[in-house]
Amino acid sequence: MNLEFLFFIIAVIFLSLPFIFYNKRKATKLKNINPKIKNHIHISQLELPLKIEKLDFTTNSNIVRKIFHTFEVLDIKSLNTKQLEKKEWHSWQISMLLNLYKNDKDFFIPNKEKLFHKNILNLDNKSLNSFIQTILLKYKANVDIKASKNILSDDVIWTNKEISILFYFLTTYKQ
Repeated sequence: MNLEFLFFIIAVIFLSLPFIFYNKRKATKLKNINPKIKNHIHISQLELPLKIEKLDFTTNSNIVRKIFHTFEVLDIKSLNTKQLEKKEWHSWQISMLLNLYKNDKDFFIPNKEKLFHKNILNLDNKSLNSFIQTILLKYKANVDIKASKNILSDDVIWTNKEISILFYFLTTYKQ
């Protein structure tokens, strides 16, 4: 009788295993749908293309000045909200700006009120830092840092708003 009971227990265990694994798998899927972990990245953790990482400050700063000149010419301040969301900037340009930030260098812009959209000027520090986090996470997730300059220059995934926020942040984050 003990042997029959043992076989019965073993049979119940083997028959219930598929249900146990199915329920665990279902629970795992539900957990992944709504993660409660907030992503955060520090600028020092962000990897940039090696050619950009190796740039000296003067060269990087001169390139950023040229990018900023383009920013000025485009008169982004006068764009409407829809135009601010238009993707017109490429990953190589954004990498240059992020390199300044990563190396703890700011970018002086006089008369910010004349250059930045009112939505950017009205951001409080918490919102500005939140946008910067979004940009850093987007960069980490979408930019292939091993790609060539030509490929990254064709990678137009950055909006007028994002480059505005980056420039504005570079002028204010040390204050």
